[in-house]
Amino acid sequence: HLVRNEQAVNTDKSEFAVSVIDGTAYYTGEADAGNKLGASVYGWTGRPYLKVHQSSLDQDLHILGSPDILGAELNSPDFHVGPVATPDNGRTLYITRTYIGKELGAEMEKGRKYRTHRLELYKYVQQDGKWVGTPFEHNDPDRYSVGHAAFSADGQILYFASDRPGGLGGTDIWYSERNANGAWSTPINAGAQINTPGNELFPAIGADHNLYYSTDGLAGMGGLDVFFASGSKGSWTTPVNLGYPLNSSRDDFSFVTTIDDDLQQIGFLSSNRTGGMGEDDIYSFVFEKPQPEPEPIIVVLQGVVTNKNTAERISDATIVLYEGERAIVGRESSRGNGEFEFLLEPGKRYQVHGSKEKFQPDSASTHSLDIVASDTLRVALALEPEYSIGKTFVLENLYYDFDRHNIRPDAALVLDELVQIMNENPTMKIELSSHTDSRGNDAYNMALSQRRANAAVEYLISKGIARDRLEAAGYGETRLINECANGVQCTDEQHQANRRTEVKVLDI
Repeated sequence: HLVRNEQAVNTDKSEFAVSVIDGTAYYTGEADAGNKLGASVYGWTGRPYLKVHQSSLDQDLHILGSPDILGAELNSPDFHVGPVATPDNGRTLYITRTYIGKELGAEMEKGRKYRTHRLELYKYVQQDGKWVGTPFEHNDPDRYSVGHAAFSADGQILYFASDRPGGLGGTDIWYSERNANGAWSTPINAGAQINTPGNELFPAIGADHNLYYSTDGLAGMGGLDVFFASGSKGSWTTPVNLGYPLNSSRDDFSFVTTIDDDLQQIGFLSSNRTGGMGEDDIYSFVFEKPQPEPEPIIVVLQGVVTNKNTAERISDATIVLYEGERAIVGRESSRGNGEFEFLLEPGKRYQVHGSKEKFQPDSASTHSLDIVASDTLRVALALEPEYSIGKTFVLENLYYDFDRHNIRPDAALVLDELVQIMNENPTMKIELSSHTDSRGNDAYNMALSQRRANAAVEYLISKGIARDRLEAAGYGETRLINECANGVQCTDEQHQANRRTEVKVLDI
């Protein structure tokens, strides 16, 4: 927690009990002697009477400033006024004030002894542009105090502090429910879970719907401490002390929250702790809530290796995992059931290559680019039995741009697999043949296919394959694998099938 003294409003007098209503902060404080409402003093202490003040509130920095005392409609001159609560965002105000009848002996008020009149609640509504107050129907200032109002989020339950008969001792938290006609039901004690033989004061319902209140009847750090409990009415969890630095060895009370979300809790409290500006001061607090570590994204690649001709599972195949530009990031052997598994990183492209002696290798591409949660990817590799003289296979996915013979980057990846085959079979000699579709001049297609075959062979040579192991052959459109001959209407996909590169084993 970061706790800060609100020096813009605090003085050497007493300030406490902030309520934020419709973006404005209201608090209780001793009136300045220069103000007509502060001209009279409280006889027992020789200090000014408590009055309701208002202050600007910086919504971003959560700093109070520009304090001003409210007018006489809410602040009667000759007795204490405050704190303020509202069930409806300021349309109605419930204000604690002292009873102006017969003066009584010393009584508890906000944790300190004053010679005072008893407390009572007044309800204020505006009539003809002026605040008009009426007493709360359950006041009985000749017998007991009622004050420190707080409301449930829906405004239907009123909590307050009172020493009315039937409590557990001292001042307790009580509650009353709003009836259908708008009146408040007979108060009920909030129960022994939160009340003690000591004094419970300043209830508040936080933005998190918990009850916050101060008591000197539970073990704490000294004086009044702030506790919280979950529940409502007369059913509560065990109170929890808010601890340091919200509580201190002195009186800590009037805890209110103004923001309570997943990231932080922000609000105000009052205290006469050491280091303040005098008497009770208002403090703001900010608590940055610890954030849970994000769930790790686990991406699993599961694969299986089979015999391309028989579909049988192949064990002990070498499986190599490449990331990005052919960087090896994993290697393992397929298990007895032909399966293998790798852990991948999110946001990357991968290629899986499978090989085994006496089989042609196979590869598959996959990626984890769009994965935002743990997932399992799957690939299947099919290895064809080893090469024999005269065997021909097509280099899958080796494409050329239309009317071009240069080696594209994606074609280079396919030729790299052929380089690996040649390295794994060092006595193999091959014919690398290129074929075109039927579109265009026959002679031109023949020359184009020869250039393509030559380009592929030159690429293999650049990767270290001996020239005498390679032959380049261009067949143009003489070996079509479908009916798409000259003059036949075919789709682009059908023509693409004829634009292929084949490898024929000449010797091994």
